[in-house]
Amino acid sequence: MDRLSALIVVAVLAGACDKKEGGSADPPSRTNAAKVTKKAVSTEAFCDVHFTGDQGPKMTVPEVAMKEAIVPAAGGWHWFNVWATWCKPCVEEMPRLMAWRDKLRGAGKKIAVSFISVDETDAEVTDFRKAHAAAPASARLVDPKVQESWFKQLGLDGAPPIPIHVFVAPSGHIRCARAGGVREQDFAAIEALLAE
Repeated sequence: MDRLSALIVVAVLAGACDKKEGGSADPPSRTNAAKVTKKAVSTEAFCDVHFTGDQGPKMTVPEVAMKEAIVPAAGGWHWFNVWATWCKPCVEEMPRLMAWRDKLRGAGKKIAVSFISVDETDAEVTDFRKAHAAAPASARLVDPKVQESWFKQLGLDGAPPIPIHVFVAPSGHIRCARAGGVREQDFAAIEALLAE
């Protein structure tokens, strides 16, 4: 091939690589070629028991001491947290629950959060609150013998681990019951649940 022909081939190839009108100067890469889709939040995966609409049972609370701590839902959602003073995950998540309640209210959700202790005496709950000034008010289940039947009514095994979270729709029907603590990443599932 003579020099002129070689120069023409190089010029044609170089022109083919020029930026085309409306095109991108940067070649696609893995980071800008793949679209990232937000993973859907599954309320069924979050809840141990999940009901749709008003299919769940009506929420009833057994006899409790310090019942003034049961906050009225005022036509909104009611989140019950079953806990104990000796339960480390229960105590650790309390500030998170109160912060989430405030965040949900700030977003326009009507929600009340009530705590029900399964401690044996009122004094245990009262002493705990004295030692932890930021701890929310709490009712206490009077008769521990009713725990198993109450938990079964919620749709949970008779002896689930605490903490237990029960979400009651504005209609008064249980929408979700979960045995075990909540973590930061669970907030999205709770938001989705309250939007159902």
